[in-house]
Amino acid sequence: MDTPVGPYDELMLIPGNFNVPQPPSTPLKIPKKALRIARIYVSQRTTTYNGRLNWNIPKHLARFSFSAPVTPHGTSPPQDLTVKVFPPGTQDGDGVKPFFACKLTPWRWVPPVPVNMGWVPISMMHVQPPIPESAGHKRAVAAELEDRERGLVIDPYDVSSKNEVAVAAGTDSWCAFDINGRVQRARGCWVEVFKTGVTDEEERYWPKGLKPWSFGGWMEDAVLEIEEPLEWKL
Repeated sequence: MDTPVGPYDELMLIPGNFNVPQPPSTPLKIPKKALRIARIYVSQRTTTYNGRLNWNIPKHLARFSFSAPVTPHGTSPPQDLTVKVFPPGTQDGDGVKPFFACKLTPWRWVPPVPVNMGWVPISMMHVQPPIPESAGHKRAVAAELEDRERGLVIDPYDVSSKNEVAVAAGTDSWCAFDINGRVQRARGCWVEVFKTGVTDEEERYWPKGLKPWSFGGWMEDAVLEIEEPLEWKL
């Protein structure tokens, strides 16, 4: 995924629609139910900070691996793609297992077609509750600022747990935003989720009992647009 803050990988969990608490009196048009991003993992620090602060998106750092490189523009996708997501602070060869892994197999018996998200028959409005600030966030920010004054620069793709604290900002308002977009080449795909056999400590990264669908969408050359958020306090 390429963005104004640079490319990064992303795994997003949207369980469905949630009830939205209504303020006692407001002229704002706030939906009574809306989608909610319950958890999201990304491979870059800048988007973690921006997503949390601007849209209440509960981003956390993680390390990603893919069995095939990015599909060049206009070419056919790979036969299948295995995606693995690891806890922050891990690296290749350390023996730590992924907390999520799946194989995506794009459909090949139908050609890709362009899709506009405006055609989707459901609302793409998301409403996010306030998110808590990570413990030690302000101390971590102060330490980073001191490091920068000494000329030290942290790699934005450093996904260590220590460096996540400085970008894990919190908010105190509710936030609503719509998501629009279009896809030049879209097709279906089969989704096979693997059992990773993670330890009890690593299970905290993935909700227990969550069973993803066995099929999904394979999208190439997609452009997603998040609208200006609407904020309010209860």
